[in-house]
Amino acid sequence: MKNYKNSLTFKLKRHFLEVLRTKTSDHSVAMGFAIGSFVAILPTPGISILIGIAIVAIFKKINKYALFLAMIVWNIWTLAPIYWASYEIGQAIFGDSEVVVWEFEQLDQVFEYTRRFMVGNLFLSIPISILSYFLVRAGVRRYKRNR
Repeated sequence: MKNYKNSLTFKLKRHFLEVLRTKTSDHSVAMGFAIGSFVAILPTPGISILIGIAIVAIFKKINKYALFLAMIVWNIWTLAPIYWASYEIGQAIFGDSEVVVWEFEQLDQVFEYTRRFMVGNLFLSIPISILSYFLVRAGVRRYKRNR
């Protein structure tokens, strides 16, 4: 049997508590989580961590723990339904319209899929990030008040 202190659940819980106990403002923690959510939800596999590091380096007041916690929360299992919904929203927006940009049918198909997916993804990532800001801010306030 695994030692609980070495388990992923223990490490995530400890990291979450570190975020709550930081001396930064509720706004800073919530903003870090919201921005981390936005970056994690965008289809940037492999470079989202680099984008997160750049954001933390540029904006010093954003809580880096919260930003990276958001990237952990939005993993492949939580993003799969969001990516599916992104395409479905893009499909609903663009319908059956076809745009011919290149002379190769495969490139046109890739363009159509990417266009539908990216537009749908923006329609989801922005409200999810805004909602996560308010949820995390309320959670941090409640935690600090009960502490």
